[in-house]
Amino acid sequence: MTECRILQQYPPWKVVRGFERQDGDSLVHLGNVSGGIFGGDRLRLQARLEQGAHAMITTSGATRIYRPRTSAPEAALECGFSLGRDAVLEYLPDALIPYAGARLQQRTVFDLEDGAILLCWDVIAPGRAAAGELFRYERMKLATEISVCGTQILNDRLLFEPTRFRPSAPAALDNYRYMVTFIAIRAGAESTEVRRLERQLAASGEEMQCQSGISEELWATTELPAHGVLVRGALRSSLRIPSRLQSLWNAARQEICGQTAALPRKTY
Repeated sequence: MTECRILQQYPPWKVVRGFERQDGDSLVHLGNVSGGIFGGDRLRLQARLEQGAHAMITTSGATRIYRPRTSAPEAALECGFSLGRDAVLEYLPDALIPYAGARLQQRTVFDLEDGAILLCWDVIAPGRAAAGELFRYERMKLATEISVCGTQILNDRLLFEPTRFRPSAPAALDNYRYMVTFIAIRAGAESTEVRRLERQLAASGEEMQCQSGISEELWATTELPAHGVLVRGALRSSLRIPSRLQSLWNAARQEICGQTAALPRKTY
C-alpha cells in the first residue's frame, strides 16, 4: 500500500488527497483551482516516491495556457519526480492547450533509482481547435529530462514558434495538428528486455496507423540509450488520442509490470 503525503502546497495547484486503488497504489489528482496558467505564473511541482511505492499522478483536466499581458513574462511550469528503488510512477496528465498569444516554458525532470519504473505521456494540442485557434500561440518551449542512477538517458527539447516556423512545414508537423509522446522505462532493464518492449510498442503503433491511415496519424518508436523506449505520434484529430494512449500504456504495462492498465477515474 502506498500513502500520499502532501508536505506543502499553494494555489493554484491543489491536491486533495491520494485515492487508494485496488492494486494498492495511490491515485493523485493534480487540480488547478484558477482554471488555467497565466502570463508570469511560476508553478513548481515536486514528488518523491520512496522505495517500493506505486503512484499514479494525473490532472483533473486539460492544462490551459492563457494569453499574457504584453509586459508579462512567459508562464513557467517545472515538475520534478524522484523515484526510489523499485518504485513505480505513472504520470498521465491531460492535454496542454495553448490559447492564442500564449507563451510557455515547461521543464519536466525524472530521476530513477535501480528497479524503478516510469510510464508517462504528454499531449500537445494546437490551441482551441473548436474556436478556430490553430497554432495562434506565440511560443512554447518544452523540455523533458530523464536520468537513471545518475546517468541521463533522455534530454528532449521542443520549440514551437508558429509566427517564425510554420508548424505545417514538412520538417515540423506537416499536416498533423496534435503531438503525443509516450515513454516506458524500467531502470536496470536488460537490452533484450528493452528490444522486446520496443518491438511490442512499435507493433501497436503500426496497428494504430493501419487502422486510420498515414494521412490521419503517424507513429514512430525508438529505444533510448538504455532502460526504455520512447514513442511519438502525430495526429490530425484529437478524437483517437485517448484510445491510442491507452493502447500503448496497456502494452507497456503488461510487458514491464505484467498487469493491464486501467484508466484513472476523474471524479469521486
